[in-house]
Amino acid sequence: MDDFRFTVDTHLFRELGELLVGRDSTALIELIKNAYDADATRVQVRGVDLAKSGTIEIIDDGNGMTGEVFKGAFLRIAGRYKEGGSRRSPLYGRRYTGAKGVGRLSAHKLARRLEVTSVPNADVFNAEHIESLAGVRAQIDWDALENLNETLDTATNGLKVEVLASPAQGFSGTTLKLSSLKSSWQTAQLNRFLDELHSARPAPELVSAPGRNIVSEDTLIGEVQPSSTGPNDPGFQIITEGDLHTGESLWAELISRSHWLLEIDATGPLVQYSIQPTRAYSERLSDSRSYVFTRAHPAPSAGPRFKARIYAREGSLGTKNRASELIRFNSRRGGVRVYLEGFRVLPYGGRRDDWLGLDRDYARKPRTFEIDLAEASSSVLLPQENEGFLSQGNDQYFGAVFLTADGAESLRPVVNREGFVEDESFEVLRDLTRTGIDLVTRARAANLRERQARDEAEEEVYLQSRLAQGNPQDSEDETQAKSAAEERADQTPTPDRPKSTVKRPLITARQELTILGDTPNLPQEARVQVERAQVAVELAESRERAWDEERTMLRVLAGVGLQFAAFVHEINGILGQANTVRELANFLVSASPMERRQILSQLSDAVDQLVQSLARQSSYLTDVVGPDARRRRRRMRLPEIVSSSTQLLSKTIRERGIHLTLDLESRAKTPPMFPAEMTVIMTNLLTNAVKAIGDNGKLIVSGYEDGTGNTIIRVENTGNRVDLADSERWFQPFESTTTEIDVVLGQGLGLGLPITRRIIEEYGGKIYFTKPTAGFATAVQISLPPRGVKA
Repeated sequence: MDDFRFTVDTHLFRELGELLVGRDSTALIELIKNAYDADATRVQVRGVDLAKSGTIEIIDDGNGMTGEVFKGAFLRIAGRYKEGGSRRSPLYGRRYTGAKGVGRLSAHKLARRLEVTSVPNADVFNAEHIESLAGVRAQIDWDALENLNETLDTATNGLKVEVLASPAQGFSGTTLKLSSLKSSWQTAQLNRFLDELHSARPAPELVSAPGRNIVSEDTLIGEVQPSSTGPNDPGFQIITEGDLHTGESLWAELISRSHWLLEIDATGPLVQYSIQPTRAYSERLSDSRSYVFTRAHPAPSAGPRFKARIYAREGSLGTKNRASELIRFNSRRGGVRVYLEGFRVLPYGGRRDDWLGLDRDYARKPRTFEIDLAEASSSVLLPQENEGFLSQGNDQYFGAVFLTADGAESLRPVVNREGFVEDESFEVLRDLTRTGIDLVTRARAANLRERQARDEAEEEVYLQSRLAQGNPQDSEDETQAKSAAEERADQTPTPDRPKSTVKRPLITARQELTILGDTPNLPQEARVQVERAQVAVELAESRERAWDEERTMLRVLAGVGLQFAAFVHEINGILGQANTVRELANFLVSASPMERRQILSQLSDAVDQLVQSLARQSSYLTDVVGPDARRRRRRMRLPEIVSSSTQLLSKTIRERGIHLTLDLESRAKTPPMFPAEMTVIMTNLLTNAVKAIGDNGKLIVSGYEDGTGNTIIRVENTGNRVDLADSERWFQPFESTTTEIDVVLGQGLGLGLPITRRIIEEYGGKIYFTKPTAGFATAVQISLPPRGVKA
């Protein structure tokens, strides 16, 4: 009778080795985990000539392997060596980090050859009654195994094994040497690899409880035990050498720059959240408060159960040299990362990973958060008005979520060992963690609101004290109060003000009081009252100026917001041009002399396009948000105000085949205005015109001074015709003439014309649709008075 049975093709090595893990760093970390499971206290990872497909050595001081264990565990694919008993290591009782028995095939993903030298720990294997304590040395050639053997049960080519003599007393461990690496790691690829390798274990600063130099109060979770292990475990240290060595750790300095500490204990039926300001932040702002919240765990039995320690920062890390190092360190090690049994679960918390939706909400800016808390905690900190506006992206947080195998039983790992299946259990993990961060944002909003209320109270005290005095000169206490209020002015939003109708009455009041105060025979009592009134008018004028400046910038920022879609498209174009430059530069290295001339010509064109794209964006942003754009009002010649907007849209105008004509009197000027305001006005009008024209149309911008001294600006196009009888509707918010979404010019939201009219009316001007000249379909006209009289 024929012998029918299953056989396994040697190509299984390739399928498992290359598909088992998603990236090289994951493969190397799987090999490091094997050292951890073998009770190693330290593992050395050395890289040599990685840019030239060199070697990687992994040397541990663990339990090692006998020939029998090597044969039954290492050489058996998907074996059950770690599945028996308590699933813990024999010496230190560590919970095994792997169970499938295929982690060693990660070596196949990294290299074509593997050398294994292993010396067993006599004490461990004597306790397990292993007969032979001889070590083993093996050489594996993966290519030969696959190409010279047909099935695994007959595979002999590509595998050489020799048994070593009995080990010296007290020495044990395993050395893996990977050679003929499959990748030649250049600088950028190597940096990404190192970032992931060095974050394989949580930083000690995140595991340890922060000291009194960091926070003023006791912490919720204290020192974290990131892995399940016995009481005598001395720990596990990863030492990187050679090409894999990294610079100094900046964790301590990064923590010192943080402002809030969030800790989560989700190991029981009640999830606890602790939020407290860091010591440095609370000393700078003494009214910062700490909070403790609780909520019911959605699945206390099934889990996941975990602890977390997360630091939050407000604002930037600074601009000095040391700050730039911290910024780079934060970009590589920041984010909220997830650790299971003390080893990182990729990709959570890495660059471009948004598992908590922080970057998404930073862009969307939700007004408020729906946070589910226990009834007793709901009143501890009420929802704050517009609290979501203080949302921050991933780069403002750094920390770790700590899971153990027992607490993560409900989480299912993805087959390539990168992340968890996003099922109901994973949503619980994400929701509980995100709730903590939302509570931090709410605490920040409450802190800001209290600070604003205090500042307003101090300002009111200052005003009342000035009015209560017969002599308007500041006392020492009042001067200090005023100085403190002014120092915080940039952090305190100005309240909404009525329409600007108070400036001229204030000017009149100041003039009248000055005249009255100069009256020679004015009684002393009346003079005191006049001086008090002058103080009140002075403060009112100061507030009016602050309101005016803030209102101006809000309108400018609203105009900038309308251009964001264009910025995204332009930046994507710049990215494509930069990639072209990089590819041409790479080709140039290996090109022949004749090819180099052609490549250099292409490279020159690509660089020129890149420079032009950057110049367009730089010019526009400088004119809108640069310091000179809002420093002072000034009169501007008409050709000057149009140039920035036409430069921004030049590429689109050219690609659409639009014929642009500028007919601007060189001597004609605007009234005194902020340059940023005129840039927003012209960009809105020209963008609308280009959208309306479509392809192969005409656009004319004319400008002059009429007989009364008014400045007239007129924009005409051959696009869609506007009914003059119904034209006022287009100046209402959210009324858009755009009929399609354009990736370059943005989606018509119906806000451009309302913003433009609001700015123009502030200067006593008018904007309206008017009858176009012959050959054009639509015309918009602006009329600005010579002195820019404010409405």
